[in-house]
Amino acid sequence: MDDELLRRLRTEQARALLEDADPHYAVMLACDLLVAGVNGDAVVALAAESARTLPAHDANRRLAAVTDELGLSEPDLPTAVALIAADTCERILDRSIPAEVGAHRLYVVGHEGSPLDDLLPAVAALAAHLEDDLGGRADDDLRTRLAALARTILSRLTAGDPA
Repeated sequence: MDDELLRRLRTEQARALLEDADPHYAVMLACDLLVAGVNGDAVVALAAESARTLPAHDANRRLAAVTDELGLSEPDLPTAVALIAADTCERILDRSIPAEVGAHRLYVVGHEGSPLDDLLPAVAALAAHLEDDLGGRADDDLRTRLAALARTILSRLTAGDPA
């Protein structure tokens, strides 16, 4: 399995630990694992699920079976936070998630054990501005500020390389 696929798997594993795995991403990841030649029973079972209808708790359970099958231990909390934060920032910057979603997903920086907990006030300020001043709809200024925060987070994570 290549490094990118392993990073995606570890990120979904971290997401399942701190929140819930994203069922769509988990199923697509399992499909990509199959294409890469990782074809254990748990991988096949997850890939066979519907990316649209799989409940989050079932995605968590199936993903745990995949990581167990592959012998991946659960990440510690700082690593889990770093993985989710980096993934969220990358998605904010490539606009694969809306700014409204990304602003709220970045609250992970305040999770217990986070190496980025000092950035929680900046995340909270952006989210409050989004909800209180903009009625939940991001404008260009908020997108610009959110992208700047995402670059700051990625820079910090890269410098510390906690993942």
